[in-house]
Amino acid sequence: MLRRVVRSVIPGQRPTARRAAGGAGGGAVVGALSLLPALFLSLLLLVAACDKPVPAPGNDTATVPPPPPQAGVTPPPVVDAPWDSAGGAVFLTTGPNATTAAVIFPALASDAEVESTRLDPQPYRGGAFDLLANGRIVGQVTVTSIVPPDAPEECSSWPLVQLSDVGADTASRSWVVGFQHGRLIPIAYDSIAALPSADSSRLAMEVARLASGLPNDTVSSLRGIPYQVRRAYRFALAPGVEGLVAEVLRTLNQEANPTQEHLLVVAERDSLSRGRWDVSYSERAAGGEEVLESSELLAIGRYAPTRDAVVLLARYVGDGVVYALLERTGSRRWRLRWTSPYVGC
Repeated sequence: MLRRVVRSVIPGQRPTARRAAGGAGGGAVVGALSLLPALFLSLLLLVAACDKPVPAPGNDTATVPPPPPQAGVTPPPVVDAPWDSAGGAVFLTTGPNATTAAVIFPALASDAEVESTRLDPQPYRGGAFDLLANGRIVGQVTVTSIVPPDAPEECSSWPLVQLSDVGADTASRSWVVGFQHGRLIPIAYDSIAALPSADSSRLAMEVARLASGLPNDTVSSLRGIPYQVRRAYRFALAPGVEGLVAEVLRTLNQEANPTQEHLLVVAERDSLSRGRWDVSYSERAAGGEEVLESSELLAIGRYAPTRDAVVLLARYVGDGVVYALLERTGSRRWRLRWTSPYVGC
């Protein structure tokens, strides 16, 4: 929600001019004036008026408010958490098939209404994009043409484009996100589902421990119910430093009112933590199954070798999706950098 802060400036009072006071010699002057012609009297009164002190200027300066917008002109939406331009002007996500992509315009504010017909992907026609899946580049493609939107009239969607050079192999056709060529250096990660059984069980126990220790557990009906690890990914942040992104949930299966809670957890560990994970960022959401969001990892990477890591997520809410970017700002410190507008029905 866009919030507007209105500042008002109250100018201070300017001091009034001091009145001239008569001194000890005032009677002599009046006596002398009574002997002078009327013209000389007028001259002295003029001189006295010029000797009055100039009022001191006020200490505050009133700020001139900006002019109101012109009629018929809609100001652009304000981006609460701006997208880092190093990531490119747009990125791609999978469309109806592997050779069709949705073009995401991250400059739009998170509360904007997305209208695909008003967003122009034409400038990116002929542009090269790196396709990513499972933490690595699986192909490089070119945007060849614009595809008419296929979303129902009551739904919002991003514009679609056709891609060329998508490989026929399974890895290439399973891509999940595409960045303009050279914009993102992917960081490889291991999924908990692909780990050996012993490592997978150990990581699941660690993630459940982290989730149980998080503050702001406000859903009393779910207390005591164990957490289940839906997704978890390990990756290398730096020599000797590991990162973890995990989604966990717990469910109360009541027929009349089923309740779920989803947690998104980002954690780190290094030699100083003695092998234990420390939570660096977390989000908690609770509600009914039909409205609660779930998160899918799209990419982990860096915009340059000297830059810190970012995590791009897809958050599925109801029948739509919101994209989000988490950014590492230091050791054990992450923040939500950017979110996209909602698209869907």
